Amino acid sequence: MNIGAGKLDISEGAKEWLEGDLEYTSDNLKPNVSYKQSGKKAEIVIEHTNKKFSDLKGENMKSSWDLQLTNKVPIDLKVNTGASETHLDLQGLQLSGLNVNVGVGDTTIDLSGDWKKGFDVQLSMGVGKSTIILPKDAGVQIKSSKGIGQSEFRGFISMGDGVYVNEAFENAKVKINVSAELGIGKADFIIED
Repeated sequence: MNIGAGKLDISEGAKEWLEGDLEYTSDNLKPNVSYKQSGKKAEIVIEHTNKKFSDLKGENMKSSWDLQLTNKVPIDLKVNTGASETHLDLQGLQLSGLNVNVGVGDTTIDLSGDWKKGFDVQLSMGVGKSTIILPKDAGVQIKSSKGIGQSEFRGFISMGDGVYVNEAFENAKVKINVSAELGIGKADFIIED
């Protein structure tokens, strides 16, 4: 998913691989959708290919992607955002990997819930407020680089040198390894309630 500007919501719930609505107010904001399959693997790309967002001015501008992904197959999800409000509710998916690059805007990534297999997460946070919700029962390790902004690791144990773990990490069978490059703004890493 490569959204240049607008609003992006991704959640679980698709009966097929991917379902959802792409709303836009002009052809400049129309996303390109491509699909290719090789054997048992497939790649779906949704992206803004027009890099000139002159239509972003005004109250009537709309670029909104509301997408649902299947929980039936493993997904290696890559999300790149420009100037956008992003909400990724990834509970219930079969993630094999997650890579999120944030430009400007508020971002929420919800990885709470019950995970059957571990995976790696790569986060590159830009400008804005980011909230990352992580599971309490799976082991979580965060390796973060210090950005210019503020970061908070609520419910995590500091191991020094920018490494944080949750209580379940040492003995957990399922582990999520997060590598976070923090930018300007605020990043909150929170253990689910």
